[in-house]
Amino acid sequence: MSKSKSESGIRSILSMNGASVFLAMVVVAVLFEIILQIMKGGAGGLVFLAPSNLASILRQQLYIGIIAFGMTLIMITGNIDLSVGNQLTFLCCICAIIMINTDNALYGIVGTILAGALCGLFNGFLVSYVKLNSFITTLGSSSIFSALALMVSAGTVLVIPNNCSRAFQWFGTATFGPISILIVWFVLVAIILGFVLSKTVYGKQMYVIGSNPIAARFAGIKYRRNVTIAYVITGLCCGLAAVVTMANVKSSNPQAASGAEMEVILCVVLGGCAVNGGKGSVWGTIIGVLFYGVLSNGFTMLSLSGYMRWVVMGLIMVVVLSMDALKERGITLWKKKQ
Repeated sequence: MSKSKSESGIRSILSMNGASVFLAMVVVAVLFEIILQIMKGGAGGLVFLAPSNLASILRQQLYIGIIAFGMTLIMITGNIDLSVGNQLTFLCCICAIIMINTDNALYGIVGTILAGALCGLFNGFLVSYVKLNSFITTLGSSSIFSALALMVSAGTVLVIPNNCSRAFQWFGTATFGPISILIVWFVLVAIILGFVLSKTVYGKQMYVIGSNPIAARFAGIKYRRNVTIAYVITGLCCGLAAVVTMANVKSSNPQAASGAEMEVILCVVLGGCAVNGGKGSVWGTIIGVLFYGVLSNGFTMLSLSGYMRWVVMGLIMVVVLSMDALKERGITLWKKKQ
């Protein structure tokens, strides 16, 4: 009796959104630690699981995580945005130009975030009102944003002076005791969008749109408006990520974030968001962001080449998507005990 209760308790925990991915992340982190200890001969203390390395993983993934929260909204509706990488690059260039020419923190922060909203509105309008396929549309807009980044920067690295506005630097480098302001922005965006998805009518409508867009239209849900808002929110997240990035590194390479969209999508998919829509959560995306950070950092510490790293990441994405597709078709890889 007690055994069956404990088994049902374990099943209920694992059935929680993101629980299985979190467990897999812990297992992978422990495996990385064991491998690194063997490679170093077991000398010294913790390597991968050292607090300093775990903090480094979190810092490195913050800007990807902020964008991934916005992407979660889009993917819940059954759409996608392949432009967020080059969109981030373009917005970093915009932020650098504003700060170099005005040295005004308000102009730099607000201008960059509003530019991000316009980028999202452009994508959202084409997908929702012109009714173009989101994959093809955002693939095309990705090329547009990449070209704009090269145009506004003249193909050179834009550098914000080290003595620029202190308010702008504070936006990305301030600390509250041991807590970086980057974590504050990450948590703040997660709380806001988590609340929107779980507690508002708009959030509930997003799930209906992703699950059955035809039924959503018959139910009077404003499909075009809601999807456009999702793209605008993602653009705002890209703008915030750009400001945070520039406040830290103070330089913008017009091709720096090219390919970041794959990292963002992988984080969202690892977090349990269904590619076909109707499923996903901010909490799951947080787990996906951390899991991706663990994998990326572990591969770096193992000196895995960039090419091999993307091979492994691609295989992980294929496996996750395959399992999701099988589940959608009602196919189970193992049978539950009666």
